[in-house]
Amino acid sequence: MYTHDERATVDALAATLRIRDTETQGHSERVVRFSSLLGRELALNPAQMKSLEYGSLLHDIGKIGIPDAILHKPGPLTTEEWTRMREHPLLGLKVLSGVGFLDKASRVVVQHHERWDGKGYPFGLAGTEIDRNARIFAVADAFDAMISDRVYRAGRPFAEATEELTRRAGQQFDPEVVECFTGIPQAEWELARQCRPERKIYRHEYSFSH
Repeated sequence: MYTHDERATVDALAATLRIRDTETQGHSERVVRFSSLLGRELALNPAQMKSLEYGSLLHDIGKIGIPDAILHKPGPLTTEEWTRMREHPLLGLKVLSGVGFLDKASRVVVQHHERWDGKGYPFGLAGTEIDRNARIFAVADAFDAMISDRVYRAGRPFAEATEELTRRAGQQFDPEVVECFTGIPQAEWELARQCRPERKIYRHEYSFSH
């Protein structure tokens, strides 16, 4: 179990990111719940679950190093701006470096944009070269992105999001994780989506935590 001080450290980091990027809060909380649901079904042990949850919560911590003009730009990013934005996984790794208890969680932070087919960033890792928790998180993150409303579009229906994840299995996503996703009833995903985050964040000892 993590100590009170360790949990306080994670809370402080998460709060820093929320202040920097207010849109991150709801997203980060949902992907923690989605990732945890997948982790439970994939039989992760308690230590792996903790790393998955903290890595998911802090996955975008590197965005605190991205200039406001890029992070909050209302329109499309230029090629140069996208190059800068894609630095956030490595910036996140730097932020967490030296925080020993977050070592494994930092793998999610730095690898969450890697792809199963090796076409991701920042390292171009492929398949099982990618940390398993990062592979789990990638599915949870994509699912949340698809079902969430955006200024320019409404969120996609659950069935459509599931179909898209299945289509990308073996390309962008780990096929095992996608198979696990499709085996979980829609009702459980809806529950995970709606749960109040403060009820779930640190309940690591339970089978379905935040």
